[in-house]
Amino acid sequence: MRSTPEPTADGGGLDENTVEIERSAAPGERPAELRHCENCGAALAGPYCSQCGQHHHEHPVHHFWHFAGEATEDLTHADSRLWQTIYALLLRPGLLTEQFLAGRRVRYLPPVRLYLVVSVIFFLIIGLQQRLSAPAINVHESRGSFHYNVVAPSSGTDSVVGAAPETLSMGPVCENMRADSPRLGAWCTALAPRIERSWRMLNAEGGMERLDAIWLHSFERAMFVFLPLLALLMKPLYLKPRRHYVQHLLFLLHNQVCLFVVLGLYTLLGMITTSSLVIGPVSAGLWVYVSIYFYLSMRRVYGETRWRTIGKLTVLSAGYFSVLLLMLVVILTYGFLAL
Repeated sequence: MRSTPEPTADGGGLDENTVEIERSAAPGERPAELRHCENCGAALAGPYCSQCGQHHHEHPVHHFWHFAGEATEDLTHADSRLWQTIYALLLRPGLLTEQFLAGRRVRYLPPVRLYLVVSVIFFLIIGLQQRLSAPAINVHESRGSFHYNVVAPSSGTDSVVGAAPETLSMGPVCENMRADSPRLGAWCTALAPRIERSWRMLNAEGGMERLDAIWLHSFERAMFVFLPLLALLMKPLYLKPRRHYVQHLLFLLHNQVCLFVVLGLYTLLGMITTSSLVIGPVSAGLWVYVSIYFYLSMRRVYGETRWRTIGKLTVLSAGYFSVLLLMLVVILTYGFLAL
């Protein structure tokens, strides 16, 4: 007589994984003890959960060397998504965007995660470069004004740069603006206390270092607005056939990640050597590489002719640098007023 499976706690029968485990046991033998996923609780039929994909470990808590070994294996394994993504990113322009839009997404890192990881590393490199190359500024007050000397990191010698007033009075400036335009004069009067305070903070000890830190953090955050705005400006370039906004955003995201990688490596090279015999050719080669990369990437993703691609790439480049310049002006102004 055929026996029916016992119901589970939720009132249903045994799931497929449980039935498979019971069938795998030899006749007359007791089935192996059922294992369940620590993440979702589903029954396991192998080392990986069929519901959430988590790898099952007999001992959830491991020692340090186990975690180090797993991390090393993930980074050095030939089939690692990290290395496949980097290879496709740098040497096959537009492939990551094309594959993601086609639905083939398991082989490579997700675009947003890739951008976050690379951008964090890039801005860490920029911050380190600023810290190593920033000169020390010594301020000496004298009769209501200050004189500052710069200690160059390479030579370690002081050189007098100049002198400037210790305080800044915005009164005459606001009066001149009020004579030309009452509205601009009102804005100047409202911002005058903040500008004078920021000027004093800038001239204080460590003021330039604080300003550089504010600018760097502000630029990192502004990139989350810069790329979506630039993707919106690409919409008029592709009206027939119409393209989805996400396609433009993914295209810009992958190309910006490539630009971060290239600029990061170039910054590291500049930290190692300052020889013009090395920096000059590398800089010229990177400009050529980036120009060809963006062209090939746009052709692969949008599939248009050479001249249409070149024309739209020219318009996109002009929009890129215009929006970037505007963003830099906003960042510089905000950084100064936020001191």
